[in-house]
Amino acid sequence: MSSQIITTIDTLQFGLPQTGAVYLVKGSCPALLESGTASSVPRILDVLHRGGQRGGSIRPRFIFLTHIHLDHAGGAGYLARAFPDARIVVHERGARHLADPRQLVEGVRSAAPDMYRLYGSPLPVPDRQLIAVSGGEIFELGLDIRLEVIASPGHAPHHVCYYEHRDRTLFTGDAVGNWNSAVDVPLTVPPHFSLARGLETLQTLNRLAPDCLAFTHFGLTTDALGQLQRYEVRLKAWFEEIQTLAASLQPEDVVQHIVARPQYERLSETERRMVGMCVRGAILSLPSERIE
Repeated sequence: MSSQIITTIDTLQFGLPQTGAVYLVKGSCPALLESGTASSVPRILDVLHRGGQRGGSIRPRFIFLTHIHLDHAGGAGYLARAFPDARIVVHERGARHLADPRQLVEGVRSAAPDMYRLYGSPLPVPDRQLIAVSGGEIFELGLDIRLEVIASPGHAPHHVCYYEHRDRTLFTGDAVGNWNSAVDVPLTVPPHFSLARGLETLQTLNRLAPDCLAFTHFGLTTDALGQLQRYEVRLKAWFEEIQTLAASLQPEDVVQHIVARPQYERLSETERRMVGMCVRGAILSLPSERIE
């Protein structure tokens, strides 16, 4: 689908098409939703310099981050440097990690050592450019475009979604998983996934009754309520399956059991590692979860 106010920028995350998106929202105060990885910034800047296909360079006034994982926020420091008047909006629990990204880097090295180089190295975001939010804040972007911050923990404690009121578009980050992706597993990455909070978030997003979902991974769909409902079912089934496997297998054996399935045979090595990372995150959170 297409939108008059939203341009999808394919960041070619990890060198793969339709894997990571940054969205340009074209109000009188232009904004980006997400910053992509550090490695994706040149591609984003190229689109902005070409004016998002409408002529003339675009300088974003805001950069809204759903959370601080490096596939969503790794490029924030570079974009802050390119646009020193822009403000970077992020959950209050994540702001300090953008100002000093050393713990983010170590987290990726620990959770996905084979993939770290694909993210690139983030730069710090100056404190003066950060806006910390917790949920409920509304940003006016002009042309009747309003973005509301929706607290949406589960994928991470500091995760937020953004709801655009005019066209009823919800920018989901990782709260609703992937859309139309070869990596078709729920996004239960380490180290802080919470099934209970993720399911609560899905109920919150359902109550918004959006007309459109904008996925960071990847693209827009008008099957909004259907996708929200299906993801809830898939998330519960995913944990039930992994819990059953983990009762008789060691964690890495569970990973290999799932990654070796026929539907993943044609995936790239990077995509298979992404599946494995989601399995590991679910296993890590199992001791604290009750599946009902």
